[in-house]
Amino acid sequence: MQNYQIFSALIAILFFVAAFILVRRDNILPGSAIRWTVLSVLILILGIFPNLSDYAAKLMGIGYPPILPVIFACMILLLKALLNDIERTKDRVKLDRLIQRVAILEQQVEQHEASKSSKK
Repeated sequence: MQNYQIFSALIAILFFVAAFILVRRDNILPGSAIRWTVLSVLILILGIFPNLSDYAAKLMGIGYPPILPVIFACMILLLKALLNDIERTKDRVKLDRLIQRVAILEQQVEQHEASKSSKK
């Protein structure tokens, strides 16, 4: 086993351990941990068997095989950025609705207090 294969295996193991620890501490959701675990396994497989990348690139018609993992990494990062934007938008909509509800409830409380004080 060559040095870069050992390095890739260590990175994969570190990702796996980090995901496990973060789930145990409730810092990430189990669904995210599954994605990190899958990523760890893929890094481990490609690190130990780098010829798989060459074979996959050849099947896809890519002339420079080392660029294939870079392309996939960029695609994953773009997808993650898109998913984060979608989640942030959903959270913002929920927050706006909660702010509106609180404002309505505050107005109702003020009206109720005003009607109580006018009855006295």
